[in-house]
Amino acid sequence: MHRLKFVRLQIVAIAIVGLGIIACHPEEKKGSGSLTIQWKLVYGNVPLEMFSQYAYPVTKDPLYFSRLSFFLSDLTATYGAGDFVLKEVDYLDLTAAHTAPVKVNGLEYSISNVPEGEYTGLTFGIGVPAAKNALRPIDYPAGSILSNSAEYWSSWKSYIFFRPEGRISLNGQPIDEADFALHLGADGTYRIISLVKPFIVSKNKETVVVITLDMERFFNSVHLHDMEANRQIHSLSQLPVMRNLADNLATAFK
Repeated sequence: MHRLKFVRLQIVAIAIVGLGIIACHPEEKKGSGSLTIQWKLVYGNVPLEMFSQYAYPVTKDPLYFSRLSFFLSDLTATYGAGDFVLKEVDYLDLTAAHTAPVKVNGLEYSISNVPEGEYTGLTFGIGVPAAKNALRPIDYPAGSILSNSAEYWSSWKSYIFFRPEGRISLNGQPIDEADFALHLGADGTYRIISLVKPFIVSKNKETVVVITLDMERFFNSVHLHDMEANRQIHSLSQLPVMRNLADNLATAFK
């Protein structure tokens, strides 16, 4: 008899735990809230501000940024063994939010109607996935973010995935004499970022998640980018260089 009661208690306990797990899955919830992602640029251990000077890794050459923008794809909130797609594709320009006066919260990117529940993190792609990148801006309706021909390389048949620009002082020359534009594009440079960032979305409430992008790591993490040899990226012959930078970029989000 005692053993039978013990088994029954075990079954009840397992059922309760199971219900708890199911309850935290977003698709089981009826309410929704909003999620705001604060995208913040840093350079090493300090906030990044456009037109402020920083030291290039290893060489210590002075540089500054004048622009930073990118395509964001398949932004997904993950939970347990599942996920919830927040946005299929969008274009984020972080320049204004990081130009004096710099916004403390960076670029605030808000998504409404997110199912309430407990999430384990965020996954997203930097760039445009191959199936969408195979089309041209003219192939998309006028209201689509992918209809913007200014962010498309016709000769490459690819969107410009990631676009950091600025100026750098090389070999002691004045900083304004050498500009850089390390534009990434083509399918080989698309990277998927997965961040472990637990958060809870509650009904009718706003949840804030902070994502930082360290541009020092973009220059030097997996590979040290040779800025003197490749200040401008305009040719498909530079695809190996772009892939190295994309590898760096994949490590730069936190």
